[in-house]
Amino acid sequence: MPSFMNTLGAVSRRGQWRFRHVFRSADERGRLDITDAGLIDFSTCSEVAIEVTPRAPHRGCWSGREPVPVLAASLASGTLVVSNPGLVEAVFPAGSLFDVPPGLYDVRVLVTIGPETEEVFCEPVEFA
Repeated sequence: MPSFMNTLGAVSRRGQWRFRHVFRSADERGRLDITDAGLIDFSTCSEVAIEVTPRAPHRGCWSGREPVPVLAASLASGTLVVSNPGLVEAVFPAGSLFDVPPGLYDVRVLVTIGPETEEVFCEPVEFA
């Protein structure tokens, strides 16, 4: 049986799901900066988005094709909120998970600054 660290826990598909994460940078020693100075400022981002995709069935491999998101939220669509500094939040209302099969999914946060988009977060969540 494979092991994994499910930092986001299990989420019921029958209710509302609120994704809420505080983003922090590292201090000069490389440790997580838990002071207010360590909160990441997203104000220079032209876009912040969340994509939830099925977790790859075998060692992260999808045989060359990327999975299609089953849920998404973004600043542009008005479905995601960034509270500067550091807090990214999206609410998926009750009923929005009914069509998502139970199982493991990857939650990715993508930020765009200028022409570049980077993934800054990828953690598993289980929809039960």
